[in-house]
Amino acid sequence: MAVKSDEYNGVCVLSVEGDLTTEAGAQIRHLAEEAVEQRHIVDFVVDMEKTGFVDSEGLETLLWLKRRCDDLFGRVKLATVEENCRKILEITRLAHRFECHPDLPSALKTMR
Repeated sequence: MAVKSDEYNGVCVLSVEGDLTTEAGAQIRHLAEEAVEQRHIVDFVVDMEKTGFVDSEGLETLLWLKRRCDDLFGRVKLATVEENCRKILEITRLAHRFECHPDLPSALKTMR
């Protein structure tokens, strides 16, 4: 499985293992909808520690998650964004849309 979902104090952490492409994007959408509908979670952290590449579908998934959280008055943050993925966000002019944190604990700490 490319995406793992955990819950920490009412925050859903989506850990992506491998590239954030179509398959991982579909899993993120499914897990996020499940968290919202079944557990009423509106805050998400996407942990990208093991992600080396994000394609256009992956970027669209992150934007979808951001819009979904905004609609529910929730938040989405990115954690441990590797240099290559950070560069992709900058090149596509999407870096300003996401709050990025150096690691998962610091991202979770800001959700309180």
